[in-house]
Parts: sequence; structure tokens; C-alpha cells
Amino acid sequence: MKLRTSFPITAPPAVLAALADPAQVAAALPGCRSVEAGDEGRLAVVLDLSVASVSGLWSGTVSPVDADAVRVVGSGAPGTVDFIARAERDRTRLTVEGEVSGPLATVGTKVLAAAVRRLTDTLLANLASAAAPSASPDAAARLDAVPDAGPAIPQRGPAGAVAAAAVVTGAVVIIRWRRRRSAR
Repeated sequence: MKLRTSFPITAPPAVLAALADPAQVAAALPGCRSVEAGDEGRLAVVLDLSVASVSGLWSGTVSPVDADAVRVVGSGAPGTVDFIARAERDRTRLTVEGEVSGPLATVGTKVLAAAVRRLTDTLLANLASAAAPSASPDAAARLDAVPDAGPAIPQRGPAGAVAAAAVVTGAVVIIRWRRRRSAR
């Protein structure tokens, strides 16, 4: 099944800074087991998520394509994903396009697209909440551990992994953009 979705994103400077740290992203991303930095800007991601009737563990890699895009490739018991996530140059919109196969493809493109957007919004909101100076004194500590109460939006399985991977890919694109911009 082909997936293509595009939606606006909002990330203040403090959130953009937090996206540069895989540990903070892992703590703020619902259902994330790990995000580890690798060579050449690659990230290894492991997620336990679900969408609709599809659930399971997903793992994959997020690799830079260029300054504005990353490729996400991975698989889990219920299916596989291979897509490109591209951010507009001003970082106000994210477009995700690619292939999804296996039982995951049975949930439909509208459900997957909605999951991608919800998870993106949740990640950015969690990072913003933890970075807000007016937040409770322990807000920053929330970035150090995944909450025991579970994700704010329960999404498990590869379909949710598509959503989470899109968020992580957006983070990588933003990080690369900031590094190039600061190098000028």
C-alpha cells in the first residue's frame, strides 16, 4: 500500500534543540523503546505501538537523504515500511511518502495518515511541555524516563511505528537543517 500524507508542524526553538538529543526524543515519543545514534547521522529506532487491529514491535533505521529529507526503512511482525519524510525548508510542514506492506496495509491510508499526524503532534507537545520554563519543576525530568502511565495516544504496532518513525525523521531533518544553518 502506498502512503502519502502532508501536514503542518510547529516546533519552537526549545523543541528544535530537544530534537537533537536521541534520549530526549525517546523519552517524549509514546511507545518508544529506544532511539540510538549511529554513523553518518543514522538513527536506530525500536517502537512498541499499535494502530487499529495491528500491533507488535517494530525496528528500523532512519537515514539522511539530503538536508530536508530522511528515509525510514524497517519491519516488525505485522509488516514493513519504506518511506521518505521530507520537511519544507522553513520546517512548518512535513510530508511522508512511501510503501507499507503486510497486515499493516489493511488498516488503510487514512488511519495511517491520522496516526502519523497525531504522534507528531504528541511528540512535539511532550518536548515543548518538558522544555517550558513555566512548567512544573520536574517537567525537565520527564525527558529522562518514559512515563509509567503509558503513551498519551496509545498506538502500537507497525502502523504506529510509521507515525513514530515519521516524527523521528522530521527530527533528523530539522537537526540537519539547524547544523547546516549554524555552519554558515
